[in-house]
Amino acid sequence: MKDIERIFFLSLLLYIRVVTGNGPSPVIGCEYGSVLLPCSLSFPVIEAIWDFSFNGRSVKVADFRNQKFSIIRKEFHSRMEWSHNGITLTITNLTMEDTGIYTALIYDTEYTKHEISHNLTVFNLVPKPEIKREECKGDGQCDYTLHCSVPSDSPALSYSWKYRDKNSEYHHYAHGSTIQISSPNETMTFLCLVQNPAQENNSTVVIERKVNAENERLQVAMMIAPGFAALVLAAVVFLCVRMRRENKKKEDITYSDIQSFPQGRTNEKEDITYSDIQAFPQKRTDEKEDITYIAIQAFPQERTDENLMIPEPLLCPVKTYVEIKRYL
Repeated sequence: MKDIERIFFLSLLLYIRVVTGNGPSPVIGCEYGSVLLPCSLSFPVIEAIWDFSFNGRSVKVADFRNQKFSIIRKEFHSRMEWSHNGITLTITNLTMEDTGIYTALIYDTEYTKHEISHNLTVFNLVPKPEIKREECKGDGQCDYTLHCSVPSDSPALSYSWKYRDKNSEYHHYAHGSTIQISSPNETMTFLCLVQNPAQENNSTVVIERKVNAENERLQVAMMIAPGFAALVLAAVVFLCVRMRRENKKKEDITYSDIQSFPQGRTNEKEDITYSDIQAFPQKRTDEKEDITYIAIQAFPQERTDENLMIPEPLLCPVKTYVEIKRYL
């Protein structure tokens, strides 16, 4: 039975129940799920027989007799459970073929017959919907078209849209699978809800807030500004380091061609060794920029030769002037 035929048949049964005041109670199930077919009789039961009607046929599927429950139809083996003396059934792992009317013929201890019917409708699982967003082409009354769809053509499916901004709750927006919207002033989330009587599923899409050209340029400038500032700072640091190195090179002067001009020695003995030389800057005696004079003073030490001992009074400092030529 096709979905449209099944829905028409179920609607007819519900109409008969409303008009006559008697008929099967509707039960809704989802594919691969489970349903309960209840019965609330309070009297003792000695026998219960379950019939299943579908596509104009009626077959016996199970019975309860002598406190024993038996499943007759093999398609319900391991999928049907009973309780309350066999007058309540649970069907698991539902399939689309389980749709139909289940009737229980119940006999009490006086063998009086009681009849209870359930009209079971099994619906497919609702797939995850897919939302496609397209820009509107036309007079500018809308910015986007949102289309929601699922890979199913079941007429039992219904579509609706909800929306929310920031962290607020969802509010109803419209019915139908397709809506047209304008770019909002604040970022908004749109939810497409697809459902049938047994199950529902949904997907969401985020629509960013509307940004005009001026704000867009401002945002771009704000994004570029930190990088530009970092480049400028790096250039300034590089120039400072370079200038500092150049100044340091000018201060680091290399001297060569040292010429000495010995002065009169205060000790005539040639076997005196001088050490501990100290240099003292002197005033320039030459106006040439590339000559500087310094005074080098040496302090004599005792010789280590035991054969020649020089009296301590003879150990006197000697000054020597040295001319240092500087080459830049």
